[in-house]
This record gives sequence, structure tokens and C-alpha cells, in this order.
Amino acid sequence: MSDGKGQPGMRLWVGMRFLVVFLVLLLLAVAFYLIGGTSSGAGFAGGFSTLFILPFTVGGILRLALGSGAEDRPEQPPKRGGWKSSLSLIATLAIMVLVGVVFREGVICLVMLAIPWGISGLLGVTTVGSLQAAFRRRARLHSAGLMALPFLVLFAGPVLPHATHHFEVRRSIIIEAPVDRIWPHLLALENLSDREGEWTIAQNLLRIPRPRSAVVVGEGEGARRLAQWGDHITFEEHVTDWRPEQRLTWRFVFPNDSVGRYTDAHIGPDSDYLGIETGGYELIPVGDGQTRLTLHTRYRASSPANHYSALWGEVILGGIQNNILHIIADRAEAESGA
Repeated sequence: MSDGKGQPGMRLWVGMRFLVVFLVLLLLAVAFYLIGGTSSGAGFAGGFSTLFILPFTVGGILRLALGSGAEDRPEQPPKRGGWKSSLSLIATLAIMVLVGVVFREGVICLVMLAIPWGISGLLGVTTVGSLQAAFRRRARLHSAGLMALPFLVLFAGPVLPHATHHFEVRRSIIIEAPVDRIWPHLLALENLSDREGEWTIAQNLLRIPRPRSAVVVGEGEGARRLAQWGDHITFEEHVTDWRPEQRLTWRFVFPNDSVGRYTDAHIGPDSDYLGIETGGYELIPVGDGQTRLTLHTRYRASSPANHYSALWGEVILGGIQNNILHIIADRAEAESGA
């Protein structure tokens, strides 16, 4: 039976082993990204492996590196969970974030990925912890295949199913002004300041630049609405339906890469994984000089987690829409003396 004198040396050995494994797994994750984990060419399999399989593998191997306790206390059954599992999960997230930073993932991407990374890493940690509790010394054998999992899924891409889904984000506001006072603001919003609008997760936390202007050039279908966000982001909205004081709809056109360059390159609005397609305003009088103004945006998602991405679409696009609607409401109501 151990008298405890060897415990500091054993802990130092386990710590050094964990550090070595941490560095090896960091290199493994970098290698996976280089092979194609974040590239559009990797398609569905690369995205699925990056979202779920890679953090599962990293978490499992890190938990394996800490051992089960059978090495230094063979007379006691190994424990599940505890500080070893917590440390393994924290280290897993650290590896994934470090790789994301190396490959210049934006803040938006990192925040969106944190939840699937965390859940997948926890599953990997828990799985190996359970194997260690059930098989003790043989857990290494049962866990040996973890290292190859991300690459196996990546190369199995052609046989994995994938789908494209279309979503719509819609927000409305009641404005204390008639439609004839609101319509001009849909055609020309200029000199917008950061103090206008409302607080949003997208623009205050994720640091997406706020709108500066949106001005329609021309009239009727085919007119162009030229938009600018912050000092650098520009894009266009080509009008497809023009009904004065009723409806204005458009399709989005991105003539340059400024949106992706100044927000997040990997989820750009015209990429393989995401496509911002159409949008528009609708005005409906509701009586007593009030108007309901609705703004909608439709987009395409092609990823291993389309419906999860749609939740973030509601948060990010919905916040941007709310901000714009409040700006229009404040300006129209100020003109109407409301």
C-alpha cells in the first residue's frame, strides 16, 4: 500500500505528461486545420469534424493523459469526473481557441463555436473518464482510436449527408408617425451616429460596426440602396419591389469583401456556409397615426449545424434589425413631434 511519500513526484510526472500531450494535441489541431478543417473545400465533413469530432478527441485524449489513478493507487477504484475532468475540459477549450486565433477566426466565430466545442469536449472527457472507471489500465487500449477520429470523418466527407436550409429573421416596431413620415427614411438614412439606436449583442459585444448610412440611388425596381457600416464596410441592396409608403424589398449584393474582412472572414455574407439573400421593409398603418414597420432578412445556411446557426442568426441579425428600426422610429417620431 502506498504511504503517500511518492505522491509529489507522481503528480509532477502526470503534470509534465499532461503538458506534453497538450502541446501535441495543439499541433494536431493545427495540422487538421491546415489539411482543410476550416476551408470551404473541406465541405460538410470538415465543418462537422471541426465543430464536434475534433474537440471530442482533444478532450478525451487530455483526460486520458491525466490517468485514472490506477497507476499510483491500484488498491482504490478510479473516480469519474472531479478536477481531472474539469482541467481536461478547460484545456480542450484553450486548444480550440488558440487554434482559432492562429487561423484568425473572428470574435463572432469563436463565440458561436464555444458552445458546440464545449459540449463535444465534455462528451470526450466524460467518455474516456467512464472507460477509465470501467477498464482501468486497459482504458488506453479502448481509447487509442481517438487520435484518428477527426481525420477519418474528414476523409469520409463524400458519404456524409448534408443540407442547405433557408431562414428568415423578422423584426417589427410600432412608430408614432404616419407612413408618409416614415417612407423617406427608408430611402435615405444618413449621418447615423453610434449614439443612435439601441444596445445590441451584435454591435456592442461582438463589435460589428454600426450603420453609417443607407441611401437609395434611383427610383423604382432596379434602384440601388447603398449601405455603409462603420468606416470601412460597404454593400448594396438592389430594389426588386418598390411600392411607395407600402413596401421596399431588395436582394443583397456584395461587390467587395469588406463585410467579411471587418467582421468575420469565415462566415462572410456570400460564402459557401452562409449567403445573405434578400430583405425588405413593410409599412402597415395601425390607426391613431401609428405605423407598424417590419424589416425582414432571408439567408441561406449550409453547415453541419444549420439550425444552431439559425439561433445565432436571430441574435445577430435580429439585433441589427432592432437597432435600425429604432433609429428610423426615433427620427420619424422626432419629425412628427411624437
